[in-house]
Amino acid sequence: MRTLAIAMALALGGCASKSSAYTRTDGVPVDPLHQQATLAQCKGEGATAPVQTVPSPYGVVERARKEKTLIDACMARNGYIQAQQ
Repeated sequence: MRTLAIAMALALGGCASKSSAYTRTDGVPVDPLHQQATLAQCKGEGATAPVQTVPSPYGVVERARKEKTLIDACMARNGYIQAQQ
C-alpha cells in the first residue's frame, strides 16, 4: 500500500507546473514541497479567518480579496513573496 502511495505521488508530482506564484525573499532556491506545504497552511489560515463582509455579491468578492491578502501575508511571514510574471 505504501509503495502505491509513493508511486501515485511521483506520478502526480510530475504533472505539476514548474513555475511558482511565489519566490523566496532570501534568494534560496524554492523547494516545491516546502512551498506547497506552506501555501496549504496559509490557505487554511485564510479560509478560517473571521472576515466581516456584507451579505451581497460584493461581499463575496470582498471576502475573496481579503482571503487573498491573508494568504499573501502568511506566505510573507514564511519567507515567500509574489513572483513577478
